Amino acid sequence: MEALSKGWKGITLTVIRAAIGWHFLYEGISKLFMEGWSSRSYLLNATGFLPGFYHWLGSSEGLVRVVDLLNVYGLILIGLALFLGILIRVASVAGILLLLLYYLAYPPFGTSLFGSPEGHFYIVNRNFI
Repeated sequence: MEALSKGWKGITLTVIRAAIGWHFLYEGISKLFMEGWSSRSYLLNATGFLPGFYHWLGSSEGLVRVVDLLNVYGLILIGLALFLGILIRVASVAGILLLLLYYLAYPPFGTSLFGSPEGHFYIVNRNFI
């Protein structure tokens, strides 16, 4: 019975890992092919704990290009790694760090600048999950 339980746990974790990987991969590919997509407005309007850092990243066209490139290809590589089960630990840590940067730019401790369609969940938002 224990072996069966371990089997289901492994399958469940694999399915969850692949789903999270697909989400990262899809977000990266959609940004890659979205004409005119840029992180500039996201960075310049950041209100979190380190707004100066995000504003600095968005202040220069060159920095924005680097951030956009790292963001898009980071999402794609993290997504591929998780989806395919390659370098899972490295991809997991990279994904956590990337989501932490998103979370700290707009932490859910008040009203959202963009009127988030996900609603407001105080402290817990989709990046936190």
